[in-house]
Amino acid sequence: MLVKRGRPCDPAKEVLWRRILKQQRDSGLSVRAFCRRERLKDFNLFRWRRELSRRDRQADTAIPDHSAGEFTEPSASPVFLPVRIIDDRGERARPIMPIEILLPDGPIVRVPVGFDPRTLGSVLAVLEGRSC
Repeated sequence: MLVKRGRPCDPAKEVLWRRILKQQRDSGLSVRAFCRRERLKDFNLFRWRRELSRRDRQADTAIPDHSAGEFTEPSASPVFLPVRIIDDRGERARPIMPIEILLPDGPIVRVPVGFDPRTLGSVLAVLEGRSC
């Protein structure tokens, strides 16, 4: 059983306020407008929203002790996240080789994959004796 500040939490109140918070979200109204319409005190709605958010975070980080028979219900609906599958099998088959440039005077320049073209141009200009 959840306990807050030495007293047990009322599960019926939690269910009620979760339902009210969902109604407010679904209404499209601001908290103040919704509370005016439903004759609720807006500070109560803000307090419960903060409290239930705290409880949800606490429940998400808590590790249930299954050996003691403690099982907790999920606090929120499952969430589906987008997934993008990348087939990288072809990339692994080819080894990534650096580019080798043999200059007329004999130096060899090895260029790694992902090089900066401007920097390479500057290096080649220097090696060929040109000004950048």
